[in-house]
Amino acid sequence: MKNFTMVFLGLVLLFWSRELGAGHAAEELEDGGFLLHPSPTEDPDPSSAPVFVEEPKDTFVVRNKPATLHCKARFALQVYFKCNGELAHSRQHSSQQFVDPMNGVRQVEVSVDVSRKEVETYKGPDKYGCVCFAWSSTGQIESRRAVVTIAYLKKHFFNQPLSTSIQIEGQISLQCLPPEGVPPPKIAWVRNGEIIDTSKETNFIISNEGNLLISQARLADMGNYTCRAENVASQRFSETAVLTVYVNGGWSSWSPWSECSNRCGRGTQTRKRLCTNPAPLNEGEQCDGESVQKTDCTTLCPDVREDDKAIDGRWTSWSSWSTCGLDCKHHRRRSCNNPKPVNGGRYCNGKDLATGNCTGGMCRAVRDRDVMVYGSSRAEEAHSAESDTNIALYVGLFVAIAFFLAVLIGMVFVVRRIKEQDPPMHIGDGSEVVPVQPDLTQNVLSAQPHLRHGSRSDLNSNEKLGLCVTYPHLYPANIPPSPAQSRVPLLDTQRSQTPSSVEKLPQSESSASGPSSLSSSRANSIFGPEVPSGRNSVTSAILPPNLDIECIAWKIVTKAGARITVPDSGITVTIPKRAMKAGAKEEIYVAVLREDKDRPRLTDKQTLLSPVIQIGPPGVALKKPVIISFQHCAVVDPDNWNVHVYSSESSTEEENPAWSKIVTLSEETINTPLYCQLDSRQSHLVTDQLVRYVLVGESRPNSKALKSLTLAAFAPTLHSSVDYNVRLYCVENTRAALEGVIQLEKKLGGKLIDNPKSMPFQDGGSNLCLCLEDIGPGWRCKPGANYQEIPFQHVWSTTQNHLHCSFTLEHVDRSLQTIRFHVLVYQRGIQAHRQILRINTDLREKPPPSPAVNLSVPLGSTITSGMGNSCVVTIDPPAEGFRLSSEVRKQLCAYLDPPTTKGNDWRRLAQELGVDRYINYFATKTSPTEHILDLWEARHREATALTDLMNFFRVMDRNDAALVIERDAGPWL
Repeated sequence: MKNFTMVFLGLVLLFWSRELGAGHAAEELEDGGFLLHPSPTEDPDPSSAPVFVEEPKDTFVVRNKPATLHCKARFALQVYFKCNGELAHSRQHSSQQFVDPMNGVRQVEVSVDVSRKEVETYKGPDKYGCVCFAWSSTGQIESRRAVVTIAYLKKHFFNQPLSTSIQIEGQISLQCLPPEGVPPPKIAWVRNGEIIDTSKETNFIISNEGNLLISQARLADMGNYTCRAENVASQRFSETAVLTVYVNGGWSSWSPWSECSNRCGRGTQTRKRLCTNPAPLNEGEQCDGESVQKTDCTTLCPDVREDDKAIDGRWTSWSSWSTCGLDCKHHRRRSCNNPKPVNGGRYCNGKDLATGNCTGGMCRAVRDRDVMVYGSSRAEEAHSAESDTNIALYVGLFVAIAFFLAVLIGMVFVVRRIKEQDPPMHIGDGSEVVPVQPDLTQNVLSAQPHLRHGSRSDLNSNEKLGLCVTYPHLYPANIPPSPAQSRVPLLDTQRSQTPSSVEKLPQSESSASGPSSLSSSRANSIFGPEVPSGRNSVTSAILPPNLDIECIAWKIVTKAGARITVPDSGITVTIPKRAMKAGAKEEIYVAVLREDKDRPRLTDKQTLLSPVIQIGPPGVALKKPVIISFQHCAVVDPDNWNVHVYSSESSTEEENPAWSKIVTLSEETINTPLYCQLDSRQSHLVTDQLVRYVLVGESRPNSKALKSLTLAAFAPTLHSSVDYNVRLYCVENTRAALEGVIQLEKKLGGKLIDNPKSMPFQDGGSNLCLCLEDIGPGWRCKPGANYQEIPFQHVWSTTQNHLHCSFTLEHVDRSLQTIRFHVLVYQRGIQAHRQILRINTDLREKPPPSPAVNLSVPLGSTITSGMGNSCVVTIDPPAEGFRLSSEVRKQLCAYLDPPTTKGNDWRRLAQELGVDRYINYFATKTSPTEHILDLWEARHREATALTDLMNFFRVMDRNDAALVIERDAGPWL
């Protein structure tokens, strides 16, 4: 009975506890508790305790937007929040429950919103905070306490930056103490409306207090500076402070002392210096000291009798014109002996030789390319050289005629013997024909008149007639060539004008027979299995006349594209892929025009900045523009230069070609036919018009632009024992201009006696001064002949390609065979821009021998006939491959052409590559990315270009584009 009573009481207690638990659950639900479901009768995993996956974090209430706390737990039956010890109200909650399908683990995620009003009305000792609880049958866990704070940022700065000035290369600190805020605001600095990135601009440092430190002030650092304070609540900007960087003036070097003011007795000498090294800027201090110095000088006065007075020289009348020479020029002279200068009198001022055209400009066999220079001319040098070698020429001419007659008699004798011995020829039908006399002129064809180059008096008879040897093995012995086959290589008579071409060139055994000794396999390797347009030589038939063959290059271009480079000129034409139609082949050439007549006629304010480039042939249909890359000589400063692109469609035979301005940089419109990318030393023209181009510049108003000149000194290889002549060239600082001078000096027999130097030349009207100094022992210069000036306009707006002047030194001590002197070159009034050429030459050094002719034909070499005439010129090397394949370019265009909300499309690519100066040019194209990549292929030829491009894509946050390049080039890139 007792046991029965105990069991009954146990059942009653169990039933009462269950009813009590259900009642409590219902009561809590009605009171707004977070028991979403009654406790389950079974725990799915009784052995696992709850685990937090995400705990709530501290947060802020921004303005009227409530703060939200998140909490997530595993193995929990219930997850709920308590804020400041009280259960969060149900309307502030959101809950999600799900089971991970991979492991079957149950997860509960809960969030709660805390309003601004709740935080403001809380008056507890601590800040308003919430704790997350996770409960299961195995126990309950509690998260960290997350604090909720109201975020704000006040308006007024405690300390703001002030406008100030700093000397260049000085240090400065701009103060900024931000306004009070929660959370504490972050400081950033804005210069001219752009955020300063201290990771890229290492000259700027932001301290922990928020001050901006400039370690070394530069002129580029001038601008408007603003301090920005920002947190999650708002951002504030301080007052704008103007930073000015000033430059204190510095003296330039003293000029040489002037001549004594009196030629006899006491006088004064002066020298000057300018406050231009550097010039004061932005109210910087002027130079301290005097700009002019004077000193006394005394010149001894001789006891002058009537017969000893100084008499200045005067010119006689001009002589009559000489007969017209082979170069279509005639000359006349005058002498400085009417009277002669005596007793220290001055020598006549001017030239004693005048040269003129005696055919009215109609002579086309030879064009005189020599330009008149200051102090002497090339005509004088050539005349003196001819007079020294007349006797040798007469003797050589007599020996050559005798040798030619002997050879001719021998050839006639051999031909007659062959004629007597050869059997009669038969036609295919068996009929007999009479013997045919061999045609001795078959191997010599006359070039068309418009293909002949000019020649000088030292050319042999074949050169004067424009004849050139062909390849006899290409035609049957007695069958005349067809019109297509009669196109023969051009005769490079200009190369024959060099001294080495007059001498007999050494020949190997294989070269003795001339071009006919080339085997058929050798011919195929030179000309290829197929010759375009039926030509049987590598010479182009589309080249315009009167072009120097040493400064031209060409290729046959297909849709695969090509790169054409003129050797030693820095000029390259890039024809992109698919610029030609499918199946089309075009022979495209590029040339440097070195004739003075080909330069555009400029105004007094304009100057030439690049070589004159011609690309052709005109009228080629292009699907995409080509890129012409070349050097320029402008010291690039967008605030000083107005740069124009000029073009001309005139032929090379015109004396005064017509030039027209195509575009001025920074003034382009959507109708502009080309795009010009001007880098620090290179320029790139993107155009689909194959004509002549040149860059012309002029200073902007109230500015003085700078261009760079190349100074090169030459002297004759063979000089007399009496004097030593030096020619000093002043040309544009480009590889093409220097190469033109070097080629000209080769023809004149000159040698380079010091490394070429570059010097800036400033617009402003100051002449270019050249002075001989520190002349070594054994040599002297005539009084007053050690200094020359070239007028400013002759340098700035010259129409001459090879502007130069000459100096002559007298050899006074024949035992000394070493000549040493300096040439000081500077611009009058701007001696900070100066250069010195140091000459130190041993006259006993023998000139290097002429190189032997090699009949092997490597790519990029010259084929020379056995007669010594350079008939076939350059065979172009294979086209350099493009770095991006067609498939890669196609994918990059598909990724970058569509615009993105971030702006990291083709527009950002143009910005990263630095070609966004006029971005509308690319915007008008069907695929802007393709044209930008074409320009990238032309501009960046360095080994790391592909890696740099891939890094640009990563900076743009375009890993998809970077991955395309990495897949194609390999991960090693």
